[in-house]
Amino acid sequence: MTHSISPAARRAQDDIASDDYEVALLWIRHPDFLEDVFVSSDPTEVLSYEPYIMGTKSTWLGEEQSFAFVSMGVDLPDDATDAPMQGSLVLDILDSDIANILTSTIEPATVDIALVMRSSPDFIERQFLGLLMSGAEGDGGSISLSFSRRHVLEEPCPADRTTKERFPGLHP
Repeated sequence: MTHSISPAARRAQDDIASDDYEVALLWIRHPDFLEDVFVSSDPTEVLSYEPYIMGTKSTWLGEEQSFAFVSMGVDLPDDATDAPMQGSLVLDILDSDIANILTSTIEPATVDIALVMRSSPDFIERQFLGLLMSGAEGDGGSISLSFSRRHVLEEPCPADRTTKERFPGLHP
């Protein structure tokens, strides 16, 4: 699958050194959260002074939203055609309550990821929507979360059988 890349992203890849680089914006939702979690991989600007919070402002979700900076490592989903889209995320733990909810195995959290350039946080380079947390491992002050799209074979309804009654065009 091919993706169009903006000229700013191409220049950033080809330049020797630049202050412009890719920033990951994450929107994490779970029914048990009082509020959705919005985090960024870059401290682009000061969001508030009391408490002091750095982050990124973007209109990715339709209106301007503040994404708080959290030290993270992101392994983005790949475009392999023979495997389900999956990736992983390593976050510094924001709050022990959030960590307990994110590691919940009964109802997984949903993650949307957008990649933007630091100089243009409103222009989306790539986005991955509707990813479900499929696993979590914690150690010390960080938590490693894996996410993927729900595989078609895991759908609850049974697959259609290609019988003569259901698919008459297949049978002579």
